[in-house]
Amino acid sequence: MEELLHFKVSSGLKNIIGRELINDKYIAIFELVKNSYDAGAHQVTIRFDALDAPDSSITILDDGNGMSKEDIISKWLFVAYSEKRNPSYRDKIKRSVAGAKGVGRFSCDRLGEDVTLISKVLTENIGHKIYINWSDFERNSLDDFADIDVRYSVDTSKIKTKGTCITISRLRENWTRSDLLALKKALTQLVNPSATNDYDPFEILLRVPKEDERDANEKEDRNKVNGKIDNNIFDIINKKTTKIAINISADGKKVTTELNDRGTYLFKTIEKNEFSLCNISCTLFFLNQAAKTNFTRIMGVEAKNYGSIFVYKNGFRVYPYGEPGRDFFDIDQRKQQGYKRFFGTRELIGQIEITGENNNLVETSSRNNGFISSYSLTELKTFFLEYALKPLEKYVVQIAQWGVSDNFLDAARNNEAFNDIPNIIKKIKTRSKEESYISIDVNHNLPQIISDYQSDASKAARELRKLAINSNDDDIIKKAEEVARHTQNLERRAREASYETEITQERFEKSEAELSTTKKQVGLLTARANLTAQDAIDAMHIMKGYADTIDSVISEMYEVAKDEKVDISSLLPYLSSISQICEKIMNSYNLVMRTNYSAGSDNSHDDIVKFIDDYLNTSSPPLHVMVDDNTRDIVGNVKFNPLEFSIVLDNIISNSLKANASKIILSFDEYAEGIVIHCQDDGYGLKNSTNSSRIFEAGYTTTEGTGIGLNTVEKYIEKIGGKVEYNPDYKNGFEILLYLKSWT
Repeated sequence: MEELLHFKVSSGLKNIIGRELINDKYIAIFELVKNSYDAGAHQVTIRFDALDAPDSSITILDDGNGMSKEDIISKWLFVAYSEKRNPSYRDKIKRSVAGAKGVGRFSCDRLGEDVTLISKVLTENIGHKIYINWSDFERNSLDDFADIDVRYSVDTSKIKTKGTCITISRLRENWTRSDLLALKKALTQLVNPSATNDYDPFEILLRVPKEDERDANEKEDRNKVNGKIDNNIFDIINKKTTKIAINISADGKKVTTELNDRGTYLFKTIEKNEFSLCNISCTLFFLNQAAKTNFTRIMGVEAKNYGSIFVYKNGFRVYPYGEPGRDFFDIDQRKQQGYKRFFGTRELIGQIEITGENNNLVETSSRNNGFISSYSLTELKTFFLEYALKPLEKYVVQIAQWGVSDNFLDAARNNEAFNDIPNIIKKIKTRSKEESYISIDVNHNLPQIISDYQSDASKAARELRKLAINSNDDDIIKKAEEVARHTQNLERRAREASYETEITQERFEKSEAELSTTKKQVGLLTARANLTAQDAIDAMHIMKGYADTIDSVISEMYEVAKDEKVDISSLLPYLSSISQICEKIMNSYNLVMRTNYSAGSDNSHDDIVKFIDDYLNTSSPPLHVMVDDNTRDIVGNVKFNPLEFSIVLDNIISNSLKANASKIILSFDEYAEGIVIHCQDDGYGLKNSTNSSRIFEAGYTTTEGTGIGLNTVEKYIEKIGGKVEYNPDYKNGFEILLYLKSWT
């Protein structure tokens, strides 16, 4: 007989979608600000109070549409429900929404232990107040999520007209002045710089009374904590350099490209869209030296340390795109292949704005790992490369700096060859086909603008050539042409020397970073070297003693509960987990202390997939680890040490956690001597400053870790005749390959 069953939801879900999902305090505040925007607010104030006291708090106050009691019950307290997905809601607030997953409200859990929400709609005379103590959800994971009480009351004092006020208290972390300034900087990058022009006005205010006195002593607004959050970055550089702006129309049929040079319009093209993308725009600036200098003077930070290509969806930033060292578009890797012709991230700044639903470009739930991988994401990268980056490079490097023929420029200035000016555009937009153009509009002064871009020496050589031609003296003409060629060669060498200098500077900075890392490595290894064998044995013996004691106490608890007939079923999962950890500590101790230990004696020839499944099921790793079912069948018996391989897995998982990964996928493939395990995560990957050839060295680390984890992985795999490799071609996080020999 068939019956219907239903899922139950543990109160532990709060942690999964709360502070374990949103693991960055700045991202947590961003989520709450975005919620205010989606509620139709025009202003949101972020206030920090009593930061040095136990009753410290963060308040997010907005003037949005607010919520009735029914709204709070049916929407805010309805986990994973988002009214924002409904077109009628977007019509009501007259905006495209910044989020629609229905979990952003749990960002409060990342920031503090308690949250009080007060909300009021315009049509009611009272406000509605709820109070949540997040620790209520943590007492027993066997409790049903829906059974945890949320206290409700009426409020008449906080909000006079409409809006929502969220107060988070008993903060989980300290907020120093440095943290607050970092938050202010991050908030300037949160909102699209074009938002004030293209969107319904939205203002963010930061208020920290404790910092008023110190702010009063600061002259520059950027060094003050309190105040309105402004982002006028593109206004700062707009008239100093070259800009390209591209827009894919809302209906997805047309692509419009406009190029400007130091505030002067050059040309605009409209062509058929070759992508499935729609409602996407991109603005990209080339940072010449004047623009870089101006940027640093006004912003107080070098452009290379500010960020590069930022991505926004419906007015709000998608993290981590644009962060220094996070080269999603592989710009620096491409530059290495042709550094004289290509730009790097330190020469570029810009934004990609995605508007409307664009359901194929969806943020990960953790909010700091970018978009979920998709075909549209791949198209976005191609669109940026072909329609923004390459045309900008072509104009600046190959047209403006390297120039076009003098004959062409002279004829174009005299309108003799103006009809051929689109040839310049073809040189710039090499991907576009002639039949795809709908219209082309060109500034008639384009040849003169290009000429002005060139150096005084080039202009002098050109004038000399004109005089020579007017003289009708072949010998003078020949000498003038030689001067022009020589001038061009000198300028080319000067540009190459400039590029060489820049590359040398980049290498120097990378070497400095590596030297710093090496010093840290030496310190770590020295500390380990100073640890005597007896010290290590004593420490491990103490740990083993603690583990033995804990395990014995757990066994006694089982016995007492059995004898006294006490129900401890609710504690069993926790006791079991503690017992497993103790067992691992004791097993590790036994392994190390057996002085006659031989790797071969403890090796198994077994099904590695079954072992991994069993291990993951019993160890409950702190992030999602899955085995690719499509690759299970090719795996035969493999030689490995079970205990050491469990340590290998633990270290790989630990590494991924440090890189902010939310999942690891293990898949299998064959090679000549056995099988290879692909371990892929969706974290940050390696930093640009990391020397990938050294990541398996003991003590080498560019994080706050010890630099031991990957070295341990390599040591244990090589111990059984295998090898470990890093895959630099994997771009969606970090991947290492474990090569294991088949059992023969």
